[in-house]
Amino acid sequence: MTTLKPFPEVRHLVDGAAISMYAEVSGDYNPLHVDPDYAAAGPFGVVVAHGPIALQAVYEAVATWLGCEGLPAGVTVDVAFRGPVPIGSTVVCSAVEVLQFAAVVVVMARCTVDDREVLQALVKLPRRLAPA
Repeated sequence: MTTLKPFPEVRHLVDGAAISMYAEVSGDYNPLHVDPDYAAAGPFGVVVAHGPIALQAVYEAVATWLGCEGLPAGVTVDVAFRGPVPIGSTVVCSAVEVLQFAAVVVVMARCTVDDREVLQALVKLPRRLAPA
C-alpha cells in the first residue's frame, strides 16, 4: 500500500457567534444551547454547543486532507457524540488511525476538548480519493 499524506489536526474555537448562527440556521433554540441562565441551572452548568458544531472540525480535517473545500461524493462519516462542548471551548480533531484497504480508506478520528473526548468519527472514502 502507498503511504498517505498525514491526516491533519484541526482546532475550532466554539464561541457564542457559532452557536447563535447554528441555532438560526437549524431552528434549534434548545435553551441548553442559547440561554445562559437556563444552561447554568442545567446538567452542564454552561451553554453547550449543538453536536454538529463539534462535527465541523471533522469535516474540515477531512476536506483539508483531501485538498478540497467540501467532502466529495463517496465520502461517508459515521459519528458518535460522547460529551458536551461548552461555549468557549476549543475542539481538536485528530486521527486515531488510518487504515488502507484495496477499495477504501478508513479514518478513525476523534474530537476532544481539553483532552476529554467529545465525539468519535469513522470516515470512509473510496481509495481513489485518498491523498498520496
